[in-house]
Amino acid sequence: MHIRTGIFIQARSNSSRLPGKIYSGIPDPAAPAQLEHIYWRLSSVGADELVVLIPENDFILRDWCRQHGMDVFTGSELDVRDRYRAAARHYGVDLIVRATGDNPCVDPEVAADTILSLLKYDVDLFSYSNLPLGAAVEAFYAHALHSEIVAADAVQREHVSLHIKHNPDVFRVRHDPHPLMEEFYGIDVMPRLTVDTSADLSVIRYVFSELGFEFSTADVLRLFSRHPEPFRINQNIAQREFAISQPQRITTT
Repeated sequence: MHIRTGIFIQARSNSSRLPGKIYSGIPDPAAPAQLEHIYWRLSSVGADELVVLIPENDFILRDWCRQHGMDVFTGSELDVRDRYRAAARHYGVDLIVRATGDNPCVDPEVAADTILSLLKYDVDLFSYSNLPLGAAVEAFYAHALHSEIVAADAVQREHVSLHIKHNPDVFRVRHDPHPLMEEFYGIDVMPRLTVDTSADLSVIRYVFSELGFEFSTADVLRLFSRHPEPFRINQNIAQREFAISQPQRITTT
């Protein structure tokens, strides 16, 4: 039986920390936009569907995606989990890879490994735990995304898969180290490869200017090991974290 896989990239025009970042040219303003790099890199994974998921009122981004040859799906602005659920139903996928418009260094090989690991371990959600922020994705089954076993709060609806990750006694979850990192065991602080601020964008532009458009996480880490200085400008930027909530199961009579 073929398991239909969808790679869904959530994106929006208005970011609170760096508005319009998905349109930023990389490695320079005249180069392809951040979102173009993400879409192009993930296209090599070979999923059945590759779609940008955007808020239903983000008309500028909708038209921009279509003009640049990207499949696009619109859904709830604030309930991003519902946006994913609607897209999963629309495209009829069994397995979902969640990517974001923040990560132009996303590694397609890591994405493929994530899918294979989800299938291998037969869990509800799988992700790698030790890669640089911005290199990885997470994969989960549609039945876990659609599950109403656990009541979701506002934060969980905003961030798609938290109802799965925060309830490991309800869902089967694995966060394993990627074997790639055995080569780089001496690195104490990983480079930050996501884009939330102008400092982040400067780091990403440096990476692309040095490595070109096609590179792996290993290539970035080798660059980081040789020349750590350009990566230091964003290493103290705090990433938002979420407290683990207690399961709230839904019971019926």
